[in-house]
Amino acid sequence: MIPEHRLAVLLDEVKESWIDNCLYHNTAASPSLYVDHMCDRENFPLTTVLELRDHTDEVWHLAFSNDGSRLATASKDHTVIIYDTTSFKPLHTLPDHASGVCYIAWSPDDSKLITCTHSPDSCSRIWDTRVTFPIPLSKRNHID
Repeated sequence: MIPEHRLAVLLDEVKESWIDNCLYHNTAASPSLYVDHMCDRENFPLTTVLELRDHTDEVWHLAFSNDGSRLATASKDHTVIIYDTTSFKPLHTLPDHASGVCYIAWSPDDSKLITCTHSPDSCSRIWDTRVTFPIPLSKRNHID
């Protein structure tokens, strides 16, 4: 017996596969099933528009807030910088990391930011981003 909505699931998987394998994919629009999907190389942005130079070492991860109003960047320099995306001016710098910050993620409502550090600190912190000067709400050490 074929599961309900199986064709729709298979067609969605085809679209996802096309997007995953498209070297120059740069649109949020769903590809049409009438033709094979391939983004044109000429439409891929190749010009640097803006450079953010507020970190003193490599940037290891970045994440836009879910509403798109802020950008958080995590760096080897032990800091996270939160930018306003209208001006790309720094709003906050989150210090207090004992080692490089290798991953960041926003909560679904953008009220919190989780930061994860590299060894030897190997811990995660949850920050309240609704206050003027974000403070860590909690810290959890890595357990092997």
